[in-house]
Amino acid sequence: MEQSGLTRDMAIEQAGGGLVEAVDAKNCEPTNRVGYNGACQGDALTEWSASVKLEDGTILTAYYYTTNDQDEVMAANDGDGASIDWTVDHYSLI
Repeated sequence: MEQSGLTRDMAIEQAGGGLVEAVDAKNCEPTNRVGYNGACQGDALTEWSASVKLEDGTILTAYYYTTNDQDEVMAANDGDGASIDWTVDHYSLI
């Protein structure tokens, strides 16, 4: 059962509030997905994600996107992601 593009409310309904809070609290990493690698690859955005595993083996993933300007701010702050505001774009359940 793959579902992508879930809002926070949809993710809470399907995975539970505790798991959504858990994935939101995790550090995210770049996905390196083609088309979302930022300025270094000529892309407008960088895609980031964090995941948690549900008891049934389903994976809940939160996706974030940063602009090239946000990436530059992080780079100017020694890669510190706390130097920008992070907002989940969407969730998926796979």
